[in-house]
Amino acid sequence: MALNGLRVGVEPCGVIADGDAFVAGEMERCEADFAVLAVTHEAEAAVDRGYFILSEVVVKTSQHAYCVLGRASTWGDSDLLSMELQLAAYVGLKRVLAPELSASTNVASYARTLLALVSNTAGVPVVVRVRAAEGAWARWNRVRMLCGHQARLQVALELGDDACELPQWRAEPVQLIVLPTSMFIGNNAGFPVLRKDHQAEIKRWMDHTVAYVIRQSEDNVDLVNYVRYLRFLAGTLEELSTAAAASAEYRDVLQAPLQPLMDHLESATYETFGMDLPKYDHYEHAMMRAIQDSPRKEIVLMVVGAGRGPLVTRALRAARQAGRSVQVIAIEKNPSALVELQLRNANDWGHQVTLIRADMRGWVPAQRADILVSELLGSFGDNELSPECLDAACRLLLAPHGVCIPQSYSAYVAPLSSTLLHARAQAYGDGHGLETPYVVNIHAAHILAEPQIMWSFSHTQPSDQIMGDNRHNQRWAAATFRVQASSLVHGLAGYFDAVLYDNVELSIRPDTHTEDMHSWFPMYFPIKVP
Repeated sequence: MALNGLRVGVEPCGVIADGDAFVAGEMERCEADFAVLAVTHEAEAAVDRGYFILSEVVVKTSQHAYCVLGRASTWGDSDLLSMELQLAAYVGLKRVLAPELSASTNVASYARTLLALVSNTAGVPVVVRVRAAEGAWARWNRVRMLCGHQARLQVALELGDDACELPQWRAEPVQLIVLPTSMFIGNNAGFPVLRKDHQAEIKRWMDHTVAYVIRQSEDNVDLVNYVRYLRFLAGTLEELSTAAAASAEYRDVLQAPLQPLMDHLESATYETFGMDLPKYDHYEHAMMRAIQDSPRKEIVLMVVGAGRGPLVTRALRAARQAGRSVQVIAIEKNPSALVELQLRNANDWGHQVTLIRADMRGWVPAQRADILVSELLGSFGDNELSPECLDAACRLLLAPHGVCIPQSYSAYVAPLSSTLLHARAQAYGDGHGLETPYVVNIHAAHILAEPQIMWSFSHTQPSDQIMGDNRHNQRWAAATFRVQASSLVHGLAGYFDAVLYDNVELSIRPDTHTEDMHSWFPMYFPIKVP
């Protein structure tokens, strides 16, 4: 029944003694995908007995277990809770909801019971129910830390009129959004709807991988129209842009940064980069401006690290647009990519391009370039050795007063909270996952402060004045961030922006991001202890 991946469940407020009958009857009638039901019913005597009798068990078989989330019946008896978790694991329930973590909860006692359960029972995830209200995140965070950041702990976040701190919660392991029927209002036809502000918040959550629970606030409330309304709301979501859709599958996926200096990139990698039209539009505009501004009658333009040739195509087009005579030279060290460059030179470029198989740091041309172009920028600006490579290339290949594109670039960081990214980094590779940065399309996270600049690199000085070693490229920085709300820092998000030429710029900073550009995802620098 899920629409576009949206899963909607129901939670009745009354006592349900026969869960299998409820699933087959009322849940199906409500057009829900799952139900939240108690694991047992009036089962206090089971602890002394050592087992449950049939009348105490709500979901008795595994037939409907796939569409039931269990709810712990009590929090006062840890032995009964342990038995319920074991039963839930045996029957096949996917999750068990713990009682609400509220302002009146003894947090230390709650965490102690929770830790004992997840440490000593079968691997059913335990979902902590939290009402989104002032102080709720601090209580959850304390429980999470007292439990040693247990991966089996998840959150069911109940929204209401007093909902707050919601951006913080998007960095947490929220699996369920609970909507009480009392949160809805009636429209002119008498059907339940949400207020505009609540609609906007629910739509924001629909961009995350969460399921929804309609909690019945009163016995006589029919849940079917509430379920239908949520599905209707999902149908009003705007479709992702082409660029956003292309990058959506990489949300929160950790990737090791490319090392094009050390490794020869594969054709598929080049192809992915070549699909980023906004990036190449900006490069083309920068090259056209540089060509127009050049005082030279015969201009030499070199593309260093040409790959499969997208910058070469744009260089030829920029020359035509500028109405100038330009000799284009493409330099590429990858011998496999050079084969494709030869093919494109024959089929697409009319043999106008001079192809050189060489490392940009070591080739000495007969004539130096007036314009040197590179797309060696990484997600942090300099993390793919752009400063070192371009310094060497400019020193050897660029005329003393030539132009390098990009002219400069800067790196930025911001503190980040994301339980998901930290857990994935911790599990990454050979156990040293928290000691390396990643390229990641950051999504299930909360950026805690505005990014601050760390350092910049410039390639505007005359090429005959560039130093021959890399001591001038050493950088370090310190920054102080002002975080507005209590938060748990899981690392730093890294960004860059670049000046290609004059006022033609590229950026992946959230506040200045180049529209629809998707070649570069941000960096994630995890810290060992959040």
